[in-house]
Amino acid sequence: MSEIGEVYEALRAGSAIRRASNRASSSTFLRERGVPFVSKNLGAHLIVGAPPFADFWPGTGLWIERASGRKDRGVFRLLKALARTPS
Repeated sequence: MSEIGEVYEALRAGSAIRRASNRASSSTFLRERGVPFVSKNLGAHLIVGAPPFADFWPGTGLWIERASGRKDRGVFRLLKALARTPS
């Protein structure tokens, strides 16, 4: 394999490890704070809130608010947005 190919494979492997870590830590973060969510696709997609507030992909950090379609990133920002939402 060429040197560039080896570098690409190493970056790809590192990215997969980071996304897996993000999935685990984000789920734990939400669970510890009592945020209700439903896990889909082996934890790759979380439906957050009750009633459903947002779709969250913890591997990449992307979340989309269901009512407005607003997109943002990060579990901390998601938690802040949930706190601003009337129950």
